[in-house]
Amino acid sequence: MKLNFNENLVRYRKRAGLTQQQLAQKLSITPQAVSKWEKGSYPDCELLPKLSQILDVSLDVLFGLKDEDGKISLNTAVIEEVGKLDEAEKGKRAMELIYTLLCAFRTGPSPEHASLPESFTRETYAQVRSDNALAIARLNPDMQYACFMRIPEDGIDSYFSIEPRLLELFSLLSDENAMRVISYAETLSRNNILTKECISMELDMPQETVSAIVDRCENLGIMWQLTANTGGETFPIYGYVHNVPLVGILTLAKSLVNYISFPEPDIDTWTRAPFRHRSQDTIE
Repeated sequence: MKLNFNENLVRYRKRAGLTQQQLAQKLSITPQAVSKWEKGSYPDCELLPKLSQILDVSLDVLFGLKDEDGKISLNTAVIEEVGKLDEAEKGKRAMELIYTLLCAFRTGPSPEHASLPESFTRETYAQVRSDNALAIARLNPDMQYACFMRIPEDGIDSYFSIEPRLLELFSLLSDENAMRVISYAETLSRNNILTKECISMELDMPQETVSAIVDRCENLGIMWQLTANTGGETFPIYGYVHNVPLVGILTLAKSLVNYISFPEPDIDTWTRAPFRHRSQDTIE
């Protein structure tokens, strides 16, 4: 159920078999008023009880606060709560909600054991391994993130494939100089234009090395090239895409190479692997 009075009004008016004019007559108002409600405005509060009675639906349901069966709409509650927060608080609240969702994969978690801890005295991770999902969340005072993946019925094989561009990406990330260039670019604000010479000076790295790395980044879509025209000459300039998946890869890699000492919660219920076994000749 959406928190959308206007769409719900159309839905329940039609369910009641009423035209806009017929509903208007029952409310002793003009059809134009009903039309405005359905396009984005709202009725006066004194009309709401009668409107609820005519449409045979509670105001909570009409305004999207509850589902029709009387249950509170969780989606609506989250949208309402998070929408009122500032940007910094939204991120904090989102992490709390994600952690609670991961805890819910554990059979019968009590509410007090499904809330994000107020303090982190030790490095810990939340992990979920089931036949339908994989998830990990890092819980640390200075760094918190989460990754959730639904596993298709036929396994991740249907999406994953070994291909040259994937191998090129990991080859690039295994290059220490390339990691320095990417890390430097990640510190820049959006729409900051670079030249190879600028990167070379900032990192005290040979220009030939920088040039090769930037070309590889451009080929993979990590950077993009433009041409600057000064009137007398042209030269290439580069933008960095600030790609969210790339940041995710780099942060998740830390979880991979560091020993996870205190997984909490650690839910492991899978009975089948996320990949299905296939013969080598079927790998793309």
